[in-house]
Amino acid sequence: MTDLDLCYLPATDAIKQFKAKTLSPVELLDALIRRAEEVEPVINAFTYRHFDEAMDKAKKAEAKYASGGRTRALEGLPIGIKDESFIKGKPTSSGSLIMKDFVADRTSVGNERIMRAGG
Repeated sequence: MTDLDLCYLPATDAIKQFKAKTLSPVELLDALIRRAEEVEPVINAFTYRHFDEAMDKAKKAEAKYASGGRTRALEGLPIGIKDESFIKGKPTSSGSLIMKDFVADRTSVGNERIMRAGG
């Protein structure tokens, strides 16, 4: 599967492949990072990138799948979070220069749910 194929892989298929050990969360994230770095200068889609943190989470998810441990619904899926959506301790500008230095003091309910589900 090419990097581009992986970038368009449905989440349900990625989870199935993680469970079957035919794809790892690290492999998927690597492909997505390469693609983001390739197109970001042109499309400017990401205000902030937390690739190191995402890789740490992908490695933990990969270990869970490898050991046959219990996994959550979104375990290992890389998920982009909109800049208007708070994650405690992360910058959140809401796309506005006025808020460019704002750091969230809480995590939004939606993001909490994504994180609890392994995303």
